[in-house]
Amino acid sequence: MPQQKKESVKLVPFSYEWISVGKTVLGELSSVMGSVIVDKAHIGSTAVPGLRSRPIIDIAVAVRSFDAVPRFFEKLSQLGYCHKRETDTENQIFLSAVKSKLSIYVHIVIHGKTLWNSYIAFTDCLKKDASVREKYMQLKISLAAKYACDRRSYTAGKSEFVRRTLRTKCYISERSCGAVVWKIRGGRRHYLIIQNRSGHNGFPKGHMEYGETEAQTALREIKEETSLDVTLDTSFRAEYRYLVDGYIHKSALYFLANYTEGVFKPQKGEVYGIWLLPIDEALQKLDYEQDRRILKLAEKKLASSEHETQNQKKHR
Repeated sequence: MPQQKKESVKLVPFSYEWISVGKTVLGELSSVMGSVIVDKAHIGSTAVPGLRSRPIIDIAVAVRSFDAVPRFFEKLSQLGYCHKRETDTENQIFLSAVKSKLSIYVHIVIHGKTLWNSYIAFTDCLKKDASVREKYMQLKISLAAKYACDRRSYTAGKSEFVRRTLRTKCYISERSCGAVVWKIRGGRRHYLIIQNRSGHNGFPKGHMEYGETEAQTALREIKEETSLDVTLDTSFRAEYRYLVDGYIHKSALYFLANYTEGVFKPQKGEVYGIWLLPIDEALQKLDYEQDRRILKLAEKKLASSEHETQNQKKHR
């Protein structure tokens, strides 16, 4: 979100003009960005009939990645959409405009990731659940009276309600895919361990992009994070599930992947450490027990396959 300045907070009754302007904005964005847009939606209070709101139209635009977005800035600017780099975050590109005397906020996010999922889930909940909608409106009225000249505090005051609603009323699922990458070095199996941006040691993996298969995601993420071209073994499948922030149900699926050539190197800005280690050292390097469990399963499968191959050679 852009940095907010102190300014007046005034709620007004719902107007169907907001829905109409939202549709116009969605059409303009589609006409410029075309197939780069995976999905799009009018979100927030102005998308919910009956809710009082500040007259600001929030639009969420989901893309596969941010790489292609900058090439549209000039054409979007011609249509009145302003982009300022300082308003962006690592998870969102933000544009603003004025249409029919209404402020427009455009949030460009990655499809299937937490921001997109949360925007859609919370808006849908407001539309479908009258009790949530009424509680939210009363909270907004109270906050607007308390922080009539402080938009930042007004917005912050709504945040806990949004988080609580997402935890108790919404189900958001996200899926990542990767692989246990291995290589024979010095006659022994070694496993590739990476340190991600959050500082945790694990296996190469990442979020499934729109239209990808699980295997395609794993191959892309391994290439991006390690620069390696690998051979994927999809007969091995191991996964675990975990909860983030009390409402995001995440799952991580791992295949096996082998490489014989190439030099691994960490992806700039995403991977902060990378090691190729024998099984005992790799187990110690991993931070999470579920990853150690998966590594043990991978080692067991590879050892079994190696033993079977040796037996076949003996009986030829």
